[in-house]
Amino acid sequence: MTDFRLSFNGSIHEPQANALRTRIAQILERQDCESLCVLFSSEGGGTDQSVSLYNFLRHLPRPIHMHAVGHVGSTAIPVFLGGHQRTCAPTARFFFHVYDWGFEGRQTLGRISEAMVRLESDIAAARTIVGERTRIPPERLGEMYRSDPKPTIYTPEEARKVGIVSDILLLNPGGQPEPNVAVWTVGW
Repeated sequence: MTDFRLSFNGSIHEPQANALRTRIAQILERQDCESLCVLFSSEGGGTDQSVSLYNFLRHLPRPIHMHAVGHVGSTAIPVFLGGHQRTCAPTARFFFHVYDWGFEGRQTLGRISEAMVRLESDIAAARTIVGERTRIPPERLGEMYRSDPKPTIYTPEEARKVGIVSDILLLNPGGQPEPNVAVWTVGW
């Protein structure tokens, strides 16, 4: 049996999110897959893809281990919290900031109003996910997810304290060959 590590370092937009879903499914369908750990680093991306990936991870038939290896920020936070087990490297960081949307081309008042409703809904969904999957106090979540919050960065130690991660570790601290580990990447 093989322990798989899947490296994902990219934004959370439709092509990357679809590639991540596809690669996870490919690995989990393998007969030799004992476990899957996603080596995860992302600055964030689209709010709709973030919530979708969170739900995808939570509904898989097998538990997924998310391991933060770099910067995990913005809309990538709910994706990371989708892992059944969550750990991080000693140099990882978790970055919370205000969500925003951009527009291409000209927009009508109706489209702008619709975008505001969707953005408020996505912010509420992210806040709910973070509230359910961590020990960050509700009043702190209120500060972090208001319309113009001060950006917040959690170090690994702080992230462990509030339950973003359960442990801070190097997956292969000695740098020795691991014959039962396969490393895959996500390409898009």
